[in-house]
Amino acid sequence: MNIKNLIKKDIKINIDENIYLTTLGKENVVDKYVFWLNDYEITKFTEQKNIKHTLQNTRDFVIQKYNSENDLLFGIFIDALHIGNIKLGPIKLEHKSAEISYFIGEKKFWRRGIASKCIKALVEYAVQELGLKKINAAYYENNIGSARALKKCGFVIEGTKRSEIEFEKKRINQILVGYIPNDMTED
Repeated sequence: MNIKNLIKKDIKINIDENIYLTTLGKENVVDKYVFWLNDYEITKFTEQKNIKHTLQNTRDFVIQKYNSENDLLFGIFIDALHIGNIKLGPIKLEHKSAEISYFIGEKKFWRRGIASKCIKALVEYAVQELGLKKINAAYYENNIGSARALKKCGFVIEGTKRSEIEFEKKRINQILVGYIPNDMTED
């Protein structure tokens, strides 16, 4: 595993001619970013919906992730416009595995396949540059967009945490998925 790639925090991953990921710093924490985190429609399928976000606590989070030795927090940018985030972490070096999570904050970019492109690129980075052998993710069972995006990127359902999540006053399942490079498993 190339640990230097994890410690190096100024990382840019080009997705296509317009879309790229770059590590976030405190300068990226602006009112629009905090607005996304407090917008229920954007965060309803995440644990962020349970937190009251401010510029200060969001800036603290970004700084903590920037300084972390086992997390990489990227902004998703289209033509220099910050439209969302994607995180790799925690990265478990001893197991060569990590979690991935993401959201698109700019609603006008929903349902355009951007999340899939970003997931695919970050997984490739994790495998090729960091030497990871397993990437995990989870989604609420009613989050059809994440289910499709992760499946499109080669993630396979590995399990279900039954009645794990309280969502809009109902108990729902959490779906656990994983990606293993060169895995030919069908779900």
